[in-house]
Amino acid sequence: MKLKFLALLLAVGALFLSGCGYIPQPWCDLEFSGEFSSAVTESTSDIPYTSEDDSSAEEKPPNGTGTLTVHFIDVGQGDSTFIELPNGETMLIDAGEPLEGDNVVTYILTQGYNTVDHVIATHPHDDHIGGMSDVLNNFNVKHFYFTKAEGSSKVYENMLAAIGENGITADHVTAGDVIVNEDGLSAEVVAPKTLECDNLNDTSVVVKLTYKDNTFLFTGDAEKPEEDGIWTNIKCDVLKVGHHGSSTSTNANFLKKTEPTYAVISAGLFNSYGHPTEKTLNALAQRGIKTFRTDKQGTIILNSDGTEITANKDPVEYGDDIGEETSSAENPGGYVLNTKSKKIHYPDCPSVKTIKDKNMELTDDFNGAVSRGYTPCGSCKPTGGV
Repeated sequence: MKLKFLALLLAVGALFLSGCGYIPQPWCDLEFSGEFSSAVTESTSDIPYTSEDDSSAEEKPPNGTGTLTVHFIDVGQGDSTFIELPNGETMLIDAGEPLEGDNVVTYILTQGYNTVDHVIATHPHDDHIGGMSDVLNNFNVKHFYFTKAEGSSKVYENMLAAIGENGITADHVTAGDVIVNEDGLSAEVVAPKTLECDNLNDTSVVVKLTYKDNTFLFTGDAEKPEEDGIWTNIKCDVLKVGHHGSSTSTNANFLKKTEPTYAVISAGLFNSYGHPTEKTLNALAQRGIKTFRTDKQGTIILNSDGTEITANKDPVEYGDDIGEETSSAENPGGYVLNTKSKKIHYPDCPSVKTIKDKNMELTDDFNGAVSRGYTPCGSCKPTGGV
């Protein structure tokens, strides 16, 4: 019995000393086809193959979506453009009138952001920087850009105070300064070249934003003198029309230099200035430029993948009831009456938003309102027959 047991031990030992090692290794046995081999194959088959040389792998930006989204926010008679850059950063150019500050803040928050990387104040007029202090006080603003041109209004002082109180990095910019410079993405200041002018509109920061094959040009309130002074390449796909479509901007030579496919006009419905003017609308139409208008269409959103541009709305048609020039004196309801204060306002007057519905009345009869004891608002200063 003992001899048999000893023989058995010797036989087992011989088996362990033969083959691939002390423990049988199924991946070394050419004839092995057991369950363990199947388990190894199944557990590794789901691991994707990756290689630096694999050109079929999709290339994605490190932080962003790869899409440039430009929101031309409807802020009435003013400007405010919020931009989602394809690298994951954000940019805001202007912030409308003072009473539009909350609207601009709310709009950006609803897009899912509490940080704005780059904020640009084109020039110190209230319809462009009025809501800026609200923006600076409500967001983590990483960089602020403006010129040395100084404003004289309270909102300008509030803006400077908000910069200091929030410890925001602020830089003065002129033509040639670069705000963003990455592979396939850049934001360059192309104007102003000089601040030696009496017209603050012509100190506007003009920004050329390029994403791969697409270019956007944001002009603030730049008028003809500043437009004519830009000699760098400003050919663009999208032009934010200067000065709300005023006849003092978007001259023929400027359109020849920019050659845009699309134009966006930011203005207030039935505004007292008659913006956009017939001259500007006609100039755009004659060149076949597809035009969007915040006064008629609300907020305009354009998306670019670097090659193609898409919009959330169709362009307006020049000559129909949407594309025609309008002004407050030519339209029914061109004036807003506050029945409590007995004041006459233009519809784009900031004070209109504070009037309760029960105290609001619309009229196109200015003289009739005066005869009823109403007086013009001291802010928007409406007049009859303008």
